[in-house]
Formats: sequence, C-alpha cells, structure tokens
Amino acid sequence: MPVVMPEALSGVAELYTEALRVLGEMYEAQRTGNMTLSLEKSKWQEITGGLVQGEAWLLDDGAKGTYRAGVQELAKGIYDLYPLCARDGRDELELVLGKVFAPVGQEETSYAGAAGVANWSYGPMIAEYDGHARKLAEGLLASCGYKVFSLPKSFPEMRCLDVFLLSGALDLAHKPICVFYSGGSKENVSSLSHMTVFVNLYAARWKAMTERLAAKYITGAGALESLTEDEAARLLLLWLRGHDIGHFVGADRLSKSMSEQDRDYMILHELKSDMIALFNLKRLAGVIFPEENLKTVYLAAVAEMLRYIRRGGCVQHPDTGSAYLAYRHMRDTGAIRPEPWEGKFLVDVERFGQVVEEFTVSLVQLFAEGNSTKARGFVNSWGWLGVEEDDGLPRGCPEELRRTIADDSIPHYLDYDFKQRIG
Repeated sequence: MPVVMPEALSGVAELYTEALRVLGEMYEAQRTGNMTLSLEKSKWQEITGGLVQGEAWLLDDGAKGTYRAGVQELAKGIYDLYPLCARDGRDELELVLGKVFAPVGQEETSYAGAAGVANWSYGPMIAEYDGHARKLAEGLLASCGYKVFSLPKSFPEMRCLDVFLLSGALDLAHKPICVFYSGGSKENVSSLSHMTVFVNLYAARWKAMTERLAAKYITGAGALESLTEDEAARLLLLWLRGHDIGHFVGADRLSKSMSEQDRDYMILHELKSDMIALFNLKRLAGVIFPEENLKTVYLAAVAEMLRYIRRGGCVQHPDTGSAYLAYRHMRDTGAIRPEPWEGKFLVDVERFGQVVEEFTVSLVQLFAEGNSTKARGFVNSWGWLGVEEDDGLPRGCPEELRRTIADDSIPHYLDYDFKQRIG
C-alpha cells in the first residue's frame, strides 16, 4: 500500500516512526508482564522528548503552535488515544497514540498507536453525507412515531488517514479500520468526539478478504469484484459513517435498564447502527451515489456480515454477534436465502431493502422502549445462550455458516507488514 509522504514533513515522519518504535517496546513489556509504572513514565518521556523536535520542521507559526500544544498535551500522561498533527500547507501527518480500552471484563488497557498521512480525497463525500444525516435521522424517528427527536448537536469529527505504521495493540490480528478518541479531554473519554479511519487499510482488507468471500459465496457478486480500491473505499466510508452516526440516533432507555458494558446491550447497539447505515443508504441511492448501485451496497453488506461472523467469538465480540443476529433475521425473513445445491447465498435485493426498513424501525423502538427482557429475548432468539463446546459457535448455527467459517482458502485474518521509505 504505497503512501505518498510529503517531502517537507519527512523529518516529522521519522520522529513519528521512532515514537511508535518506543511504544512498541512498551506494549511488549506490558504483554510479557514486565511493565512497571516507572518504566512507563520513562518510556513516555522518551516519546514526548523525541516528538518535541518535530516543531523545527514546521515553517508556519500556526502549525508550530498547534504541534507544540499537542506535544505538551501528550507530555501530561497517557489516557485514551491522542492525535498529534504536523502540518505543511495542506499536507498533514497525524500520529494517534496512547491507550485503548480492554475487552469487556478486563480492567487493563493496552498501548496502541498509528501514524499516517491525511487523505483529503474523501472529505467532500463525507461532508455531503453529513449534510443529509440529520434530516435522514429525523425522518427515521418520525417513521417510528416519535415527534421529539433524540439527536446530538453534532456528530463525531471524521478524518481519513493513509497509515504508514502501526504499533502496540493495533498490531494485533484484529486490526481496526478506525479508532475513536476523546480529543484529550479526560472527562470526555467515552464521547466518541473524534474518529480516524485508516482508509488504505480498510480498502486493502476489503479486497483481500471480503471481496473474495463474496465472489465465492454470494450469487451475483461480480459487481463487487469490479470495484476499484477507490470505489470500494468510498462505499465502505459511506457505510461506516452511517454506522457510527447510527449510535447517536434515537432515545436510549435500554441503557437505564441494562449496563452499557452488558454483552447483549452492546450487540444490539451495533445491530441498530448497522441497520441505520443501510436505512440511510437506501434513501441516498440516486442522491449521493447512482441508484442502480444500491444492489452493490446490499451485496457488500452481506459480504461484510459473513466476514465478521468468520472472525469467531460471536459471544465475545459485539460486532460479530451483531452480524450473526442480522444474518439469522435476514434468513428468517427471506432477504438472504442459502442455496444448498450451489453452496452460495442468494440476496433478494427487493426483500432485503424491505427488511432493512422494518428491522431498523423495530430496533430504534426497542431502544426507546427500554424493555430489557424483550431485548434479551431477541438476542437469544436463536439459541444464543447455548454455545457448542467443539467450535464455540452458537447452538443451532446454520450449516451454511459453519461451512463458510471453516473455509481456510480465504484468510480469516489479515496482517500488515509495513516497509517504510521516508524521504
């Protein structure tokens, strides 16, 4: 994945690389149980002390001031993830580093970081989507029968980076395609006020895994194979933007009767957001992308559904559990039909769109009603509480899914090995 490094910022890129090298040492010490508070402070001072030198590479006084303030903020200590931006004209390098939260049930956090070049090519598309987002959300809530809209004043800021280096927990097998962070405000750690998408990693993972899954297992998926990397990135960003805005749409009374760290609650939150993303894309067909491409959107959604399910750990990972529940519901309602004689999945595009409409409304209402018994009943509709001992899949998992999960000719994970050439 070639990344064009701004020549004027090559020195900053080297400093970012060194910072992530040290952070990688911190992560390794943490992983092996050798991290102490004094070592953490020492290594963090080494990182911030090296980053201070980056200001000398910047010519603009405003850019110097922004960078200096960022380093000073980092020097206060590690909490959440924090971005450090170096700017030369329109060119920007960003370093995102700090700690990411541990999986549910674990108290520790993990050191993590990424460095990349700001990619502005998708900005106009995201801005256009955002221009429609509030009206779409209001229309959705009106269709649910709500006259009082539950919407935030603003949605999380979204940036796209072409990553040239990862370190720490972001080097794990399940590498994220985006990260959220609070922008440096301790009391705002879980507000998701900033979002950075690793767009080159996202598109590369799509081409290497999801596209291959679709070609092998989804009838009529040739439209996905013909997507260029840029076209795939645009489709994925539209989907992702809708998903993350979906977390903020609608009243959430479930959080009053269920903990926000509850497994079932988190799975349902992911599911609601997935459906809102598809709900919005149906309305934007012919507006933000050609109407005939809606079929491609639905095929892509099913392909990603299969990829998430193949990750395994349906009970442990909310997004995997969400994909499994979505598949079971779509299968029960006839939107997705397994074809045993072909060994493929058939997506009924018209029915899929209808189910998205109905399902989205029912999920928004589920959160607004706040009935935890009803919510858990839906999550466990397909034998969720029983997990098979031999493969860890939910009891009653359909055979066609088991066959797809077991297929090792398509990678279940994707690792990135960066070779850097700076300057």
